[in-house]
Amino acid sequence: MFLSQQIRKRSLGIALTLVTALMFGLRPDHTAAAIEPVTSKNLKQKILSAKTVEDHKAIAAYYRAEGAKAQAKVTEHQGMAEAYRKTGIGTASKIPNSPGTVEHCNHLVKTYQSLVRGSRHDGQGT
Repeated sequence: MFLSQQIRKRSLGIALTLVTALMFGLRPDHTAAAIEPVTSKNLKQKILSAKTVEDHKAIAAYYRAEGAKAQAKVTEHQGMAEAYRKTGIGTASKIPNSPGTVEHCNHLVKTYQSLVRGSRHDGQGT
């Protein structure tokens, strides 16, 4: 009876060890690589090594996120241009031969809008 209890305890210990090992990192290498998000620092490497649909979707998601950031900047600078326009202080140049603040904001709006259009990979970039 005592021997069978020891065998059960040992079997349970081995089973728990295996489950723990599987839960905490004994996964195939490709799983860990797929989990790593695409960033500006690893973008080139991700593009060069993309082989699966998931790899390409991750790259597309990166560009969609960058487009969303650019769209937020468009909205921000449109609001700033409008505020400067209403106050009247953004139309004068602070530095000779340079554009006024409103023109500067409008230039940034156009720049960020082009980034938004460039970030679309679904044929909607117009």
